Amino acid sequence: MEPAHDKRDAILETALVLFCERGFYGTPTSLISREAGVATGTLFFYFATKEELIDTLYRQIKSEAATALKTGVDREPAIKQKLCRVWENAIAWATENPAKFRFMEQFAHSPFVSSMAHEEGMSHFLFLQDLVRDGIRNGIIRDYDPVLLCSILAASLSGLAPRIMAATDPDQRLLLTRQALAFLWNGLAMDPDAGEPCTTAKRRGKNKRSRQP
Repeated sequence: MEPAHDKRDAILETALVLFCERGFYGTPTSLISREAGVATGTLFFYFATKEELIDTLYRQIKSEAATALKTGVDREPAIKQKLCRVWENAIAWATENPAKFRFMEQFAHSPFVSSMAHEEGMSHFLFLQDLVRDGIRNGIIRDYDPVLLCSILAASLSGLAPRIMAATDPDQRLLLTRQALAFLWNGLAMDPDAGEPCTTAKRRGKNKRSRQP
């Protein structure tokens, strides 16, 4: 007998693909059940409504993305390097999880996701606001509204990630990632040239100095 958690995971994985391809209205629960290989009654056992299903998927992906973005940040020595790490993690996560990235983009401001799920999803990214506030307090980042600055970073990721993800050559992808990061840092920093270079980019690109932005 198939374990219960496997059926639940199958429903969520199938819903992710179908919601991205067909949207909310174009994805009936009967189609999700059929494609997931479970009975419709089984789907409703785990998720009482389609709205509950999409909320669960949204919460799960937001939590997963935030965990990925925070990876290794505490080991970086300074605010600049911490933000560099977050950016590189974000690009890596989007590249490795294109369907989940697309889902987040598609439903980030969707009325089909409840306000409670939106709030919970965003709460996972409060660490980024804390990083920006630390940078402002230490005179490293411009003294602008931290929420505004984080919104600019999020919007930049939405626009830049597809371009970087489209690059099939790893060296080109690294170059684009570093160029985007340099551009964003120029906008955030009180003095863009102050401090050490991003250690993560420096380590991974140490043999490509001629291609640095």
